[in-house]
Amino acid sequence: MHASVDHHDGAALETVMAGEPVVLLGERALFWPARSRLVIADLHLGKSHVFRRAGIAVPSGATQADLQRLGRLITLTGARSLWVVGDVLHGPSAQAAWRDAWMTWRRAHADLDVAVLAGNHDRALEGDAMGMRELGDAVADGPFLFRHVPRADTQGRHVIAGHVHPKTRVAGVPRSWPAFWLRPEMTVLPAFSDFTGGFAVRPEPSAALVACVEGETVPLGAMTPGAR
Repeated sequence: MHASVDHHDGAALETVMAGEPVVLLGERALFWPARSRLVIADLHLGKSHVFRRAGIAVPSGATQADLQRLGRLITLTGARSLWVVGDVLHGPSAQAAWRDAWMTWRRAHADLDVAVLAGNHDRALEGDAMGMRELGDAVADGPFLFRHVPRADTQGRHVIAGHVHPKTRVAGVPRSWPAFWLRPEMTVLPAFSDFTGGFAVRPEPSAALVACVEGETVPLGAMTPGAR
């Protein structure tokens, strides 16, 4: 296995991934201390707006709540950069309340470097206009390859991806919960947005899950040192 647990205090799980210390946060983000980088997946800005325009009754304020949570994580970690591994948007990048909320948030974090990997929902992304650097489909950095779709790297680097919105159940706790899916060759991040569905994942012998339950990390399955 690719990770070993060093410290677990509930809201954060310190571990080693591909030889690099990282922190898995119960609020569905990964922090890489060596780069002072917060990494999230599947922000899906505007998803609730798209659903409401289609006549589907969904709660308002979802984007604002996600951005408030993201701001707290930036403060908590002291991150100097934020990388989103795909699906920043959900639908057209039109002038709407969610975009105003994002631009207000971006101005409040003007010194933060925000960079994004292309996701399948990001065709309308206007990176420069939204204060984001567009990184393309995949970027290698250190032992990692960042990309949206969880596909193994031919060069053997550890992939950090999103896209599938992994979820799992925790014994004794109702409903399913977003989870980090830790596999020997890749880590799939939970969807950061509260307003998403999910793909049910069960721990495999060669993998582990870390469920995100009300802001707490709950490790499931063995997390032991491995070859990478």
